[in-house]
Amino acid sequence: MKKIIVATFSLLALIVSFALAGNVMAEGAGSIPSSTKKVVVKQRLEVIAIDHEKHWVQLKDASGFTQKITVGAEARNFSQLSVGDFVDVNRSKSIKIKAFGADAVNAGEDAVAIFARTPEGQKPGGAIVGSEVVVVTVAAIDLENSLVTLEDTEGHTSVLSPEVPSNLKKVKIGDKVAIMLTQTLSITVEDKK
Repeated sequence: MKKIIVATFSLLALIVSFALAGNVMAEGAGSIPSSTKKVVVKQRLEVIAIDHEKHWVQLKDASGFTQKITVGAEARNFSQLSVGDFVDVNRSKSIKIKAFGADAVNAGEDAVAIFARTPEGQKPGGAIVGSEVVVVTVAAIDLENSLVTLEDTEGHTSVLSPEVPSNLKKVKIGDKVAIMLTQTLSITVEDKK
């Protein structure tokens, strides 16, 4: 469990480097830094082969790249899938980072996930949304070298170099930084035409 927390904090801390970092909300020049970044990937894949008994499907993307994927037994309505169907995959990752005063939020982490799938008898499909929030504390600020040290509740630290060094003047030691990572994945299937 400790390794997972350290790995999660390390990953999120690296992400913070551009955010604490990045854009400042239009609240005025003296406002505390805040940033939101989002990446969306959409892909349409064609079903070119399928084995319902062995539970695998071979998909082809627009460039002609093919991949055989084994589908778990939990995939409802897999028997409805046919060669020639199109599988639309939409993925997004959003990172929102906001600094707060020392007493505004409590340090720690929280996570939530929501999952949905298509009803029985329809083409397979589903969606999952996962969100994780980690609140860390500004432990040190080095204006001369444009570095900030963030610390989690277990004392693990990461030293970061922000993209916009002047934002370091807008935070102080003891301030909390909330990092929210949200990921979504949706899969829908369209009948062959």
